[in-house]
Amino acid sequence: MNLLEKRKEKKLLKKRREERERLRKDIETLEAEMERNEAVFNLTTDEYLLESAIYEHNAQKAKMNYLLKLAKEI
Repeated sequence: MNLLEKRKEKKLLKKRREERERLRKDIETLEAEMERNEAVFNLTTDEYLLESAIYEHNAQKAKMNYLLKLAKEI
């Protein structure tokens, strides 16, 4: 492996590490959002807020599935 190939390999590895770190942060942020949404759901009795929390929960689940799929691919 020549010097140019080694540099390309290092850049690729760095990029993958950065992608994994960004993905990890996105998952952590989403987990916190999901916890807040669950708290709203558990504390409210207003039917509109409950409906909103349910829609938000479904959207968050879909986003989490997407992020986990990406994590498996990296």
